[in-house]
Amino acid sequence: MGKRRRKQPASILLGGLDDCLLGKMFPLPPDAQGVPVAVYSGDMIAARLRDDENMSMPDARAFVTDNIEQNFLGPGTARIVWAATSEDFGQLVDSD
Repeated sequence: MGKRRRKQPASILLGGLDDCLLGKMFPLPPDAQGVPVAVYSGDMIAARLRDDENMSMPDARAFVTDNIEQNFLGPGTARIVWAATSEDFGQLVDSD
């Protein structure tokens, strides 16, 4: 009789948003559990909502943040990233 392997949680994908999928990541413990997670562009999802659902961009961004980004469904929950520049992080610190 063979060894029984413990079933690992599955990665959770966002249906219908394959064109917004950027890649995958492997979260560090305690979130890890060996499950790769999908990484999506929040900006691309918001743009789809703007175009397909006739939302304003601020409303679409708020929808992504409130209904997708903050919705934790377990270890395989997809992650959302947003485009940024160094100016989004405030003043640069000189290390000298």
